[in-house]
Order: sequence, then structure tokens, then C-alpha cells
Amino acid sequence: MAMMPCVNRAYVAHPQFERSIDALRAAGVRLLYGEGGFLPNEPDQGNFAAFPWRPALDAVPNNLGPTSIV
Repeated sequence: MAMMPCVNRAYVAHPQFERSIDALRAAGVRLLYGEGGFLPNEPDQGNFAAFPWRPALDAVPNNLGPTSIV
């Protein structure tokens, strides 16, 4: 499983956020967060056009593994 949390810096400042990130990583979730993934922005400063779609889309086949779709 891969996930890319799309949150702002105010949300990241909450102490539970890092605990949640750590728990997800410990469970084997590939997090696309930080360099090479999503970097939190200031509140109300999100830019949809700057969303890192390429790393998110590239994570899909890496996490699917071998498939038998014909």
C-alpha cells in the first residue's frame, strides 16, 4: 500500500500526525511524504497544479507486484 498525505503545515504540527506517520511506516505502508513526495504547504496556500502527481502515479505499479490481468 502506498499513501501520500496531502496536508498543510498546521495539520502536520499536531503531535498525533508524526505518530500516525510512524505507525503507517511500521505497518509497511510506503509513504510518499517529504522529499520526493508531498511537502506540506502553509494553510490556504495549496496549489493543485503543483501536486506531485508523478511520484503518486509511479508508486502504483511498484505496489501492485505481479499481476495476472489479461
